[in-house]
Amino acid sequence: MKYTKLPSKFIKVVVFLSTIGLIIEAYDFFSIGIISTAIWPYVFFKGVSSSAIAFSIFAYATILIGRPVGGAIFGHFGDKIGRKFSMFWSLFLSGIAMLLVALIPPIGIIAILLIAILRFAQGLGLGGDGGSSIVLSFEYANKGDKTGYFMSFPMAAAILGILLGLVGVILSENLESKIFLLSYGWRILIGIGSIALMVSAYLRMKVVESLDFKELSREGNVDPSPIKSAFKTCWKKIVLLTLGMAYFPVMLNFVLYPYSIELYTKLGFVEKQVMMVFLVGSIIAFAFTLLGGYLGDKYGWKKIVLISAIGSLVTLPILLLHNLLGLIPLYVLSSLGWGAMGMYASEFIVKLRNTSAGTVFGLIGLFPAVLLLVVLPLSITIYGIVGSFMPIMTISEAITVISIVSIFTLMRGNKNEGSIS
Repeated sequence: MKYTKLPSKFIKVVVFLSTIGLIIEAYDFFSIGIISTAIWPYVFFKGVSSSAIAFSIFAYATILIGRPVGGAIFGHFGDKIGRKFSMFWSLFLSGIAMLLVALIPPIGIIAILLIAILRFAQGLGLGGDGGSSIVLSFEYANKGDKTGYFMSFPMAAAILGILLGLVGVILSENLESKIFLLSYGWRILIGIGSIALMVSAYLRMKVVESLDFKELSREGNVDPSPIKSAFKTCWKKIVLLTLGMAYFPVMLNFVLYPYSIELYTKLGFVEKQVMMVFLVGSIIAFAFTLLGGYLGDKYGWKKIVLISAIGSLVTLPILLLHNLLGLIPLYVLSSLGWGAMGMYASEFIVKLRNTSAGTVFGLIGLFPAVLLLVVLPLSITIYGIVGSFMPIMTISEAITVISIVSIFTLMRGNKNEGSIS
């Protein structure tokens, strides 16, 4: 499918409008990650206990379980009805679920169970939105001259969301104290995110449908059952891309946060100091994410991801030095590959692209989910926070090695194919 090149200004508008949900997802993941352990046990259980913290983390993490399901379901409708349809309704579902979480009354464990259900529904929406946003962005960016660079912006949105979450938490703690967060502050932080999602859903209505999907529909080539066809014909690439991309969410959503923040705090660093270093690291990582997309255009996106994964493998042991600045090289190098990964949608044919890419986007979130819910609590119980670094590093390094092997396999498999490398 070939169209006349589109103006860069037009592509930028479409990419911006189609990736707002990714910013809010990252904002939500970071800010609610703090709220779930520091605030919810007091609000819903009137005190901190092991069971209160466990239930709160469970409610927080159900969003990660919903993501791959939402990616496949909304991706199916994106391939059958249209990317625009999928993007609107997935984001609308997330916004409603997020707003209801902010309004949950303090009714103990019932409230936590309701939050868990709402977080799962939010995961369905955000999983669907993530895949559809990346696909629509790619199908427009591919009509310009800097596809990889344009696609780095949806990926950089994840880092930007973390920056917003960090700023929100730091300002709340500095301006109003923890009492504010315990009363209404945490609800305001979540409410801001839900309102942003609602506004984004409204703006999505103004996005022009993917030109690739329009041609597919006009020619009568829409697959009657995209989800069935995708898992039948694209399962190998879905698996390889999921494994190849897995190292970044593990580094960001497990090693760097929350573990490294807890680690450095336990080592004697002031929590505010740790947060500020993480803030600076996020700013640098944002820039390197964009750089990853730019370099992907010049040298091929898989090569940049490979370099990034190898760099992550080498820099993770720097944390053994217990130097607070040691987390920045890992953060920056892993983000370089994340920026190049925006091109992964190019691996799938148009009529199954939304389902396949959405499934991959959702599945990569399962890695930090399992590590957060099972591995980290078990490791901390046995070894303590500081003693857990070796098993956590070993597991993270093993996943990164799997990512490297998977990217190598993709590069070899694509040598004689027409997909963008």
